[in-house]
Amino acid sequence: MPKVITDQQTRDICRMINNWDNQYKLDWNTICFGAQEILGWTTPPTRQALNKKITIKLAYQAKKDALRKEVERVQNLPRPKTIQDGAERIARLEKEIERLNMVNNQFAELFRTIVHNATLAGLKKQDLMKPIQTIKK
Repeated sequence: MPKVITDQQTRDICRMINNWDNQYKLDWNTICFGAQEILGWTTPPTRQALNKKITIKLAYQAKKDALRKEVERVQNLPRPKTIQDGAERIARLEKEIERLNMVNNQFAELFRTIVHNATLAGLKKQDLMKPIQTIKK
């Protein structure tokens, strides 16, 4: 009797592909060995068996594209001319990250205040989630 891959197992394999560690090479061979654990089979499924499942195939293609774009992005980053320039850039970016985190926290606090005041005024969650109506003049 042929082995069947259920929908739940297919979702688990897609989740494995989406959460793939970039440290390891992503190819059909390693996916088959990873899928063997998910399926609980004594032998790994074939590439063709996994490739027949459209969701697995799409998850693989999407992850490969994402990895390819990440490599291109890293390769296109400007390289500092000296170590000192690199250290200054890192320090500047760390300061910017810290500033943006502070702004983000301020926005979160403002949001909490607005939601609190709106609930005190009698608005419900559904009212707060409605899109803002634009006024045409």
